[in-house]
Amino acid sequence: MNFLKTTLLAAAATVAVASAAQAADPIMPVPVTPVAPAPSIFDWNGLYAGVRVGVENNTATTDSYGLVGLEIGANAAFDMFVLGGELAVDYLFATSDFAYVEGTVRAGVALAPQVLLYGTVGYGSDLDSVGSGDHILAGLGAEFAVADSVSLDARYVHGWEQGSGSVNAGDIHKFTIGANFHF
Repeated sequence: MNFLKTTLLAAAATVAVASAAQAADPIMPVPVTPVAPAPSIFDWNGLYAGVRVGVENNTATTDSYGLVGLEIGANAAFDMFVLGGELAVDYLFATSDFAYVEGTVRAGVALAPQVLLYGTVGYGSDLDSVGSGDHILAGLGAEFAVADSVSLDARYVHGWEQGSGSVNAGDIHKFTIGANFHF
């Protein structure tokens, strides 16, 4: 029985010493590393509509006109490539050519999920009864996503007048900036 008492006493002493040693160690919480939310990837696919402001310069008269306009369009994205079409109506200030309508197609590359660089070509008309006022359009632009469904757009478009027969007769230069809401 002496052996049993000694073994139980030794076991109790071991448990007591281990408990005292554990109580002396502070409990350290495991640090939690915050996980940053994944950046949202802007979706260039689908319909969009927006507003724009800018300036148009006519090379024949060297006059410049302020403009405000509305645009509606659609895009299709294929990996980093984006194809689209757009219809726009601009109101030109301080000119008898009060409205300018244009239809364009565009092709671009998304350099980053929120940055699109593109080229555009199309046709525009100032709806004027004097002169042709029709233009073949070509230009470059950049669009930047600033929210999940909002982008800012800046572009330059050159228009070659059709039907006048003279070089630079009524060519136009148009600079615009705008904001688009993507559906």
